[in-house]
Amino acid sequence: MSLHQLRVALGASVLLIGCGSAPRDPARARPPERRDPIPRTQGASCRAAADRMAVVIGEHAPDQPDGDIHERALFELRCETDHWSDETRSCLATITSDAEADGCLHTLTQTQQQALADDRARLRAERDGHAPE
Repeated sequence: MSLHQLRVALGASVLLIGCGSAPRDPARARPPERRDPIPRTQGASCRAAADRMAVVIGEHAPDQPDGDIHERALFELRCETDHWSDETRSCLATITSDAEADGCLHTLTQTQQQALADDRARLRAERDGHAPE
């Protein structure tokens, strides 16, 4: 092979290598992420959940059609303090019966359920004239 042929072959090789495709951009190579057509929304507020719980509990006390203010405050406080989940708050904000409320309360963690039960027992004891434990 002559020097001229070697230069032509080298030039052709460099040209082919230089004109090759650019490396793929990994961000462009992936298909776009599919978005959920139903956007996730934040759950009901603690106040809405507490209001609904107080009304359902208040249905047992005709003299308090809007629910007991102490029960309402207790539920709102526990919800905010214990950071109840969106699922729990949304569930409680739509209840219409004690059975539905019980179902919603099972979405709380054991610790959250215990704190709520303890506070409700303390509230009942104070109402009945017993000293809180």
